[in-house]
Amino acid sequence: MKDKKLLILAFLSVALFVLPNGFYSAFDKDEPKYLEAAHEMVKSEDYITPYYNYEYRFDKPILVYWLIVAGYKLFGVNEFGGRLFVSLFGVALVLMLYLWIKKWKDEEFAFWSSLILLSLLDFIVMSSAAMPDIVLTFFISASLMAFYNAYHEKKKRCYLAAFAAAGFATLTKGPVGLGLPGLVAVVYLVLRRDLIKTFKEIPWFSGFTLFTVIVAPWYAAILKKHGYLFFRDFIIFHNIERFTSKIPGHPTEWWYYLANYPWMFLPFSVVFLFAIYRFWKDRKKIFVDDLLMFSAVWFIVVCGFFQIAHTKLAHYLLPSFPAFAVLTTYYVRNYKEKLPYYLTAFLLFILILAVPAALILKGLPLVAAVMVLPIAFSVFFILKSNEPYKPLVFGFLSAMILFKWITLPALEPYRAKPFIGKELREMKLQHPKISVYSLAYTSPEIVYYYGEGKIPQIDFKKASEVLKKRDVLIVTRENRLKNLKVPYRVLDTKQELLTKHKLVIITSGEKNEGY
Repeated sequence: MKDKKLLILAFLSVALFVLPNGFYSAFDKDEPKYLEAAHEMVKSEDYITPYYNYEYRFDKPILVYWLIVAGYKLFGVNEFGGRLFVSLFGVALVLMLYLWIKKWKDEEFAFWSSLILLSLLDFIVMSSAAMPDIVLTFFISASLMAFYNAYHEKKKRCYLAAFAAAGFATLTKGPVGLGLPGLVAVVYLVLRRDLIKTFKEIPWFSGFTLFTVIVAPWYAAILKKHGYLFFRDFIIFHNIERFTSKIPGHPTEWWYYLANYPWMFLPFSVVFLFAIYRFWKDRKKIFVDDLLMFSAVWFIVVCGFFQIAHTKLAHYLLPSFPAFAVLTTYYVRNYKEKLPYYLTAFLLFILILAVPAALILKGLPLVAAVMVLPIAFSVFFILKSNEPYKPLVFGFLSAMILFKWITLPALEPYRAKPFIGKELREMKLQHPKISVYSLAYTSPEIVYYYGEGKIPQIDFKKASEVLKKRDVLIVTRENRLKNLKVPYRVLDTKQELLTKHKLVIITSGEKNEGY
């Protein structure tokens, strides 16, 4: 490969997103739901309808489930297989951003844009999670990049590529896959005062035909199979109501993204605040650069769209991350201000002290703190360097690689939910007549790692009834046991990581054979 920078980006992305995926268990709450739903698809051989815990799961469309199933077919039902193809979209997005920026700017700008994207904390987290968000981000980004190329090069095939990418985005997470890139494109064209002329150039019929060919087969199949039930749950509830009204269990506060911004965009969250100020002050000069203006529209529209939505989650903003990386790269290469880096170094210094202290207080292995070593080196070089963004990127990337390869595996023995799920599975395999329940508590991790059938959630009245029978296992939190009024035996207890709660497995008071 002649392009060494592309090779470096590919190596770092694979080392960070792909290779360590089998080293640590699934994380609550969403990832194990997708992993388990795909597992149930494999068992039922029904590749149209998603189920979770053997109940309909119409939260999202089908594409991410198919990707997880494909990984299972290759590597078995495990974390590495489940995460494989999703994480490859994270790798592909980093490389795609590099090639796109290189086309319109210089190679160095493209390289650092991709490195900054690669180093953003929430991007790192979601690029290794078996969830639809990084896949959605890839296809929305691909659609926007194809549109930008089409607009400037007047190529029909680029417009068609934009429609195709929007189709796959819609197959990943629903109408937002078409609406969001479309909204960005419209705002950009309005600012360019070129909306009507460009609309006449777009091959609408062939574009929407291609979009329909991609999207329609699965939507038609599931509507035929489930009819209004799917329409109600997916379209009305998970798209319209989640956007317009409060959903229990999801944050809706207007300040939610402001509160989560500092960690989501680490290590450049402080730097970007200075970039916003500088861009606004120099806006007439800066936005003569068309790619920069397009990136600004991309970032603002995506963030504004999800800010307006009532339901808010940190990873909803992922489609704005490529634009964030481009804008940040422009700032760090053109403005040599030291203050944002001094503040960033101060925050990282606090992190260097806090991580080992937290591990010691919780009685966790200190080896898990190895990730702070490259951060410590980066703080030193940030303060000394004339280009402090470079040690900041490489220091944080090194820390995240150590986090994935060493810290997370070191913490695995302390994770209660996967442990309890696997223990329930072993008991079920040894004693097939056992019925398993969860009492006033639910954990997708336990459901996934159990993997031997449905775990119904029951209340205390029902628990009192089933505990009178033999061959019953109930998983719950220890503090729930005080509400039980019938005899029971505790089979195992496991402390949850970083909380005060303990998980317990209980059975009937009568002694059973083998457990």
